[in-house]
Amino acid sequence: MDRILAALGIVALLLVPAVFGGMVAAPAPDLADAAVWVLFVWQCRQVVTMPGAARDVRVFWRTLSLGGALLALAHLTYGIARTVGAPPRDPLRLAAMALIAAAVATVGWAIVAYPLRVPRRDRPRLLLDVATVMTALTMLAWYLWLPEGAPEGDAVQDGLSLLACVLALLGVTAGVKLALGGSAPWTVPAGVLLGGGVLVGSWSLANLVSLGPDEISVVYAAQLVAAVLYAMGARAQWLRMRTEPTGRSVRQRALNSPLPYLAIAVALILLVAVLVHEGLTMRGWGMLVGVVAVAVLAMLRQNLAFGENTRLLARLRAAMRAMRQQEERFRSLVQNASDLTLLLDPDGTIRYASPALRDLLGVDPRHALGRPLTALAPEAAAAIEQLIADVLAQPRSARRAQLFVPQADPGPRWLEALATNRLDTSGVSGIIVNVHDVTDSRRLEQRLREQATHDQLTGLPNRVMLNERIQSMQHRQGESERHDAVLMLDLDDFKSVNDALGHKAGDGLLIVVAQRLRRNVRPADLAARVGGDEFVVLLSDTTRDGALATAERIRAALSEPVTVGEHQLSTGASIGVALGSVDRFDDLLRDADAAMYTAKRSPGGARVHVADGDTQP
Repeated sequence: MDRILAALGIVALLLVPAVFGGMVAAPAPDLADAAVWVLFVWQCRQVVTMPGAARDVRVFWRTLSLGGALLALAHLTYGIARTVGAPPRDPLRLAAMALIAAAVATVGWAIVAYPLRVPRRDRPRLLLDVATVMTALTMLAWYLWLPEGAPEGDAVQDGLSLLACVLALLGVTAGVKLALGGSAPWTVPAGVLLGGGVLVGSWSLANLVSLGPDEISVVYAAQLVAAVLYAMGARAQWLRMRTEPTGRSVRQRALNSPLPYLAIAVALILLVAVLVHEGLTMRGWGMLVGVVAVAVLAMLRQNLAFGENTRLLARLRAAMRAMRQQEERFRSLVQNASDLTLLLDPDGTIRYASPALRDLLGVDPRHALGRPLTALAPEAAAAIEQLIADVLAQPRSARRAQLFVPQADPGPRWLEALATNRLDTSGVSGIIVNVHDVTDSRRLEQRLREQATHDQLTGLPNRVMLNERIQSMQHRQGESERHDAVLMLDLDDFKSVNDALGHKAGDGLLIVVAQRLRRNVRPADLAARVGGDEFVVLLSDTTRDGALATAERIRAALSEPVTVGEHQLSTGASIGVALGSVDRFDDLLRDADAAMYTAKRSPGGARVHVADGDTQP
């Protein structure tokens, strides 16, 4: 429990019953009131100097502190007047009333001047709503101030009653601004205590001179309670600002509040009640003027609403036109795009397919609706299912995949699909798949790779592909001791063919040699052209006898006559064979090359020579 709040509570528990029971003589109640109001002023200053307080909150509580100081002076003046036994219209008492009126005006200014924290475009409507509610409340205050239809004739009593009504009206104004504007310069506990102080203080003002000597102690007790509530409210504000530094109370502002309509109903009820019971008395004229004012405010508010509705409808029509134009552009883009756009359910069922489906897969988009995507491309079903599973694993994610569809209507196609998870997007609630035909780029890629890895004249693999095959074989898994073989071939007397018949004949001879090489090696083996008339044959997982048999088969095939154009040529080849593992490919290639030159130097024509020194005719 805070010490100051506890002290105020003790003061209320001890002094209020004593004052109420008349056990404390004047001017003790007024001095107690003045002391509490001084405490209130000090606590307001604490709130104003609180770090982090909003500027408008500082202004509000600074103005309240001024009102509290005026009330402290008013109670001191009343205490002096009661001590000296001044009559009701004594200058001291009139001065005290003037101070009270100034304090009420100061508090009213603090409430009215607090800014409405709303957008500029909403301020006219909100001000009209506040004015409508306050006009109805003013009518209610007028009704309560004139219970007999006209003033009672006692100026002091009438003035105090009017001040009481104004003070109550200001308290209600603060609540209305919070309800309609959504912001107030106090925290919730402080607002509750201040509101209680306003109500008790308004009652004490209204009955300050109307009660007899035997009942005046009730008013004194009420004044002390009001001062204690104000002081406790200021202390509660300071305590709460330690955790809520700005000091504001903020609530969600309603776009349309029922308060103005309720105020109009109250105004009409008051007018009818007064006219029926009193006629056009002073109070009745006040009711009539108030209803006219409420009607004018309501018409202004309605006219403002009509203007807002007109502007809103204009913006709505403009937005709808822009939306239709955007929709038409989107539809035109989708309908005429070469890329395929699909919308799928989480299970892969097609909800929408653009017309490009007909061009890509030869399927009518209307016939695809309600069918699973895998049914349109069964050969790529596994890849499609994996793509959907990957994209479903994370909201708003995107995944790419390439799909090969060999049975597409226009022909085999390579498709690149980009799937995006939009299940959590309102209006979509599905998986968007954009499909692009990459068949031409894949074919171009294959052609470029073919040109990069194959000899352009013979079509045989070149040295690049030979190196790739060697690396692949070196990384394969299997037995630790492998048996591979490298055959090095060189055509005999190839230069004389070029010199005698020209390069065209030499090229024709090389093409025939390449064809015969392909026919005489296994599909798992590789025959490559590595030079002008030099060829390498790579045999995997073979034996010595198998390698020699392949070499003899190649030698025999190349020994057959070759018809090139009008010329019939007889050529042969010298073949060197090296056996071992491709893990030592460079050594095998060197040994095969040496064996080939050994075979070339051997008498008797084309021969096969093995790197270990054995020869085979």
